[in-house]
Amino acid sequence: MVATLPSDVAIIASFIAYRLIHRYVEGQNPSLPRLSAVISGTTTLHSSITTILAIYFLRQCRTQWAETVLHNGKNPAIKTGTALEESPSLWQEITVGNGRARRYPDDSTNPLLQTRSTLGNTITAIECGYLLQDTISLLHEAVLRLRLVKPALKPNIRLLLQYADKTLLTHHIGIALALLVFHYYVHQDRDRGIYIIVQFLLMNSSTPVLNLRWWLRTYHPNSRLLCLCSDLAFVAAFYMARIWLVGWIIRGYGKSHGYASAWKIYFEGMRLPCQMGTGALWIANTAWWTLLVRSVAKRLLKELARIGEAMHSKKP
Repeated sequence: MVATLPSDVAIIASFIAYRLIHRYVEGQNPSLPRLSAVISGTTTLHSSITTILAIYFLRQCRTQWAETVLHNGKNPAIKTGTALEESPSLWQEITVGNGRARRYPDDSTNPLLQTRSTLGNTITAIECGYLLQDTISLLHEAVLRLRLVKPALKPNIRLLLQYADKTLLTHHIGIALALLVFHYYVHQDRDRGIYIIVQFLLMNSSTPVLNLRWWLRTYHPNSRLLCLCSDLAFVAAFYMARIWLVGWIIRGYGKSHGYASAWKIYFEGMRLPCQMGTGALWIANTAWWTLLVRSVAKRLLKELARIGEAMHSKKP
């Protein structure tokens, strides 16, 4: 069923399904803590679903390419050696600013970018519907937060933005708009790059660990060892899903053109918009991860100092 849903139907169905789940679990007039817990739970459910679907889709694509190898003796997603340097026909000249021409790898037959899939489109539609629904939940959370702090004030856009989680709100709106643009191209029959897009959805795999960490720190703050373990687990999960993953995707694209190094294909073969997008994403995620490591390191040192003091006080 998932693989045959039109993208617009999938977006609407995803939005309605998550909204119904949200409303059913949160109940009538939820408190702020309950609403925050429901948002966390829904996010965990969605990220688990999309991660499983993404892995299934990517493996399905690889299986199809492996069948191509069996029939043609050639993997359409991997070129070996220094094919680009030796074969100018594999390059594509594109005119950039000031009438200058720059050479880029020819991706006209590259399955990493040319593969088209109803299943892949449906997965991104589910993501889009969820983001739109969760944006409403974040604004509702901001309303409840405003009522706690300033109950006499009537909510407006400025106040909602002031009391909302701006990072998450920006993230949701930005990605949802990008996915809506992508699905516009799907309707125009001009969509490309679904394999790469679904690869980036694997970033959702770190979200369940994030929410477990939030749940332990919110409801079991005295379970210091569990909280510390969840901190360390999230540091590892965030690095793998949001930093290493970017390099892995770039390296996979490089292999499709005979490059073994992610850095080499990034600087020599990727188009400027792709360089800017992946570069900004990698830098932002690395910055967030650095702050996370710093925070966890401080907590770890504090906990070790507390254990040391406790052991010292027990000595006769």
